[in-house]
Amino acid sequence: MEGFANLVSMMDYVVDTNRKRHITGGLLISLAMLFGGLAITVMSAKEED
Repeated sequence: MEGFANLVSMMDYVVDTNRKRHITGGLLISLAMLFGGLAITVMSAKEED
């Protein structure tokens, strides 16, 4: 649990300005959409006999 607190503290220090927060948020949203699209693709792919 202390490791998670350290991670949150570090992220708070790194994204100390609004511009950095928006850039980081955009990257996180992009990654979420990438992995969501990948999951949908894998789930919808049909197996070939």
